Amino acid sequence: MRKFWAMFRIFLKVIVGQMFAIKIGGKESKVVGIILWGVLVLSIAPLLWLVYYMISGMYTAFAEVGHLDLMVAMTLNIGSVLIFMLSLMAAPAIFYFSKDVEYILPLPVKPTTIISAKFAVALVFEYVLAVGLVGVMYVALWPHVGVGLLTFNMILTALTLPILPMVYSTVLIMLLMRFVRFVRNPDRYAYIIGLLSLAFAMVFMFASQDMFTLDEDALIAMLTGEPIAATALNYLFLSNNLAARAIDAATGLLPVQSIAFQLLSVAVALAALGIFFVIAQATYFKGIIGLGESSSAGKKMTRDEAIAGVVGQGAFSSYVKKELRLLFRSPIAFMNSVLMVLFMPVVLIISVVPVFTLGNDDPMMEMLSAIDLTDARTAAIALIAVTVLALVTGGSATVTATAISREGRNFIVMKYLPLRYQTQLHAKAMSGLLVVLPGLLLVFAALFWLFSPPILLAIAAILIAVPCAIFLNYLGLVFDLLRPKLNWDNEAEAVKQNVNVLLMIFGAMGVAGGVGVAGFFWLHTPLMAFVVLFGGSLLLMAFALWLVLAQGSRMMRKIY
Repeated sequence: MRKFWAMFRIFLKVIVGQMFAIKIGGKESKVVGIILWGVLVLSIAPLLWLVYYMISGMYTAFAEVGHLDLMVAMTLNIGSVLIFMLSLMAAPAIFYFSKDVEYILPLPVKPTTIISAKFAVALVFEYVLAVGLVGVMYVALWPHVGVGLLTFNMILTALTLPILPMVYSTVLIMLLMRFVRFVRNPDRYAYIIGLLSLAFAMVFMFASQDMFTLDEDALIAMLTGEPIAATALNYLFLSNNLAARAIDAATGLLPVQSIAFQLLSVAVALAALGIFFVIAQATYFKGIIGLGESSSAGKKMTRDEAIAGVVGQGAFSSYVKKELRLLFRSPIAFMNSVLMVLFMPVVLIISVVPVFTLGNDDPMMEMLSAIDLTDARTAAIALIAVTVLALVTGGSATVTATAISREGRNFIVMKYLPLRYQTQLHAKAMSGLLVVLPGLLLVFAALFWLFSPPILLAIAAILIAVPCAIFLNYLGLVFDLLRPKLNWDNEAEAVKQNVNVLLMIFGAMGVAGGVGVAGFFWLHTPLMAFVVLFGGSLLLMAFALWLVLAQGSRMMRKIY
């Protein structure tokens, strides 16, 4: 037990240290890291309030008809599914792809100690999500359950919630690593799991759109067996079902029954842990063997391919193609810089489109149908909203904010290339534009289809959005020129642990918020809104272009 706690503390300290250590000017600053993570936590507060707003009313309705356990189980099951998907990404980094694996294997420590310490570290991070969800549920259930029983049940529920999904995901990963060599490459694994997680999230969001529009009887029927997925989740995450029954028994003033169900939930979680350790001991270390060996096979290049590779191309277009290849071939850059740009518009479309299929009786449909884009004030607000949306979408494209940092120690190659610095910088900015413009195109296509704006208003919106995207792309490049993060061992450090990314995202949100508030109060006609917003976006675009054209070469020479 002493060795377990020692290893657990070491693993946890290393991971937490990496999370909070942010480099500023080449020096690590944990204070800045804590502040940035604090801002991130505060930004999640509106989401928690939204979850509370959705479930509190449903808990009241289902408690009145004696089916509170159905809604509680559904909430816990959704949390378990989310933990399962997140752990599919986090667990491999802890168990297989971390740098400590080759050092801890020769240590005189039992295999179960290593496995349990790593599993406990992974579990700690999933508890952050579990505590947040259960905390919101605690507040929502307060009017229905006595404080004593509610506190007892929610503490044990928070402790057991992540265990089953973590066991399922970790066992699945261990089996894949043991028997499927294709996923043993960390980059390939990140691609597969990342794309599957994104696809699952999209399907889940689309499938759950109608859930909150069903009447009480239809929703009860769905949760009691239609569709089969609801019943399957109750069996798959049995501890959640037992915890929900315990909470429901507490509302009926049945303390003995409530405690019994909750203790059964704990017993199921402990039994799952026992089964996990048996499977892990048989598969984990066999899956690690040969993990660092290359399994790629050599490929012969044909004569036609060799000739095609040396055909002369323009320097600018060749550099843009090189940047795009690097973006799409790097799982870290692809997931964080490319997919996130497309993810936001798709989420917006999935969230809004079903409203228009619910009929005129839906309150949201009535409100949206009342929007008259031929009205001068409404058209002005629409242009302001489009500008805000373009800034937020453009800010999520962190391609240029990490364009220099992603070069790493190979940055010196940029200085030796027979290509002007301005040309290289413009090519990097163009690669960012080619990523963000499809995202904007998706947003505009959905909005134009939904609202059918007048043609002049649509053209004005596009004219405003394009300079905003160009401005943010070049501004992100300036950020990275000023503070590039070139000394890294893993590309995740350059992309995920880069202050420039946060500056880009929060800076774009700040500008968008300022534009939205100022525009709402001061821009009252569409002509005034277009002149101010289009002129302002052109000025910002020209400023960012001037920075790169006039100062880019000087900034490049200062690096190294």
